[in-house]
Amino acid sequence: MALGAAFLAGMMVLITASVISRRAGNVIQGTYELSELMIVVTAAFALGYAALNKTHIVIKVVVERFPQRAQAILGAVMSFISLATWAMVAWTGVLILSKRWLNEESEYLSVPYLPFRLIFLLGVVLVCSIYLIDLIRALRQAVRK
Repeated sequence: MALGAAFLAGMMVLITASVISRRAGNVIQGTYELSELMIVVTAAFALGYAALNKTHIVIKVVVERFPQRAQAILGAVMSFISLATWAMVAWTGVLILSKRWLNEESEYLSVPYLPFRLIFLLGVVLVCSIYLIDLIRALRQAVRK
């Protein structure tokens, strides 16, 4: 969370400085590229943080009226769907990483994309592991109740 927040704060400072410098007639080269790269780090860790703390969108109005066992089964289904979705994102990230291993970098600043792709993949794998744990917990609850 701290790393994602630090990159978000840095991105805000960079964009603010860019806007102010443009009003003064100067241009900070590479602001757009740096913002793109910084948002990858921010998003990767924000996804994991949201999954870990269950701060993603959950609709409980209808589900709370179901019996405990039905709630657990529905929780398991939703965890499975989430896991499958993020597993596909992770698999696609692995495919992109394997095809474009070391040969891509940003246009103006020549920053290699590899570290940022690895960070994003790490964040997505973290999300997958959290949903796998949630799935196991929900299945255990469904069996017990």
